Amino acid sequence: MYDHPFQWGSKRIGPDLARVGGKYSNDWHYAHLTNAQSVVPESLMPHYAFLQETPLELDDLVARMKAQRTVGVPYTNEMIADAKADLWAQANPAADNTALLKRYPKAVTVPGNGQYVTEMDALVAYLQVLGTMVDFADPANEKLHQ
Repeated sequence: MYDHPFQWGSKRIGPDLARVGGKYSNDWHYAHLTNAQSVVPESLMPHYAFLQETPLELDDLVARMKAQRTVGVPYTNEMIADAKADLWAQANPAADNTALLKRYPKAVTVPGNGQYVTEMDALVAYLQVLGTMVDFADPANEKLHQ
């Protein structure tokens, strides 16, 4: 819904992930990203194990969110101000995520390593929320029906 730039064309390889949020466990996603064939033997997806060792770049998070807001992503000033704290609360098993869950009741926490947020942590958290915040049956969501 908020893809920028919009994904034009019909050449897609792989499944539609629009509604994958909550369909599989965090452990399944970590295993699938590390070695897809370990959970789906016929999968052609390459291994992404390196994401588990790659720290997520956070220095430009606020700037990226502000840029996305200029092209239509509905980030509020509060969301942008709380982004780093919310991200850490999702990916640190020892973090107090009370404020995060108050703001985002459908947010999913991921195991994380407690030292830094990895690109895999961020990707799993993203996958777990896909399709959970939009009512696909609601005709008011006209962008989804175009």
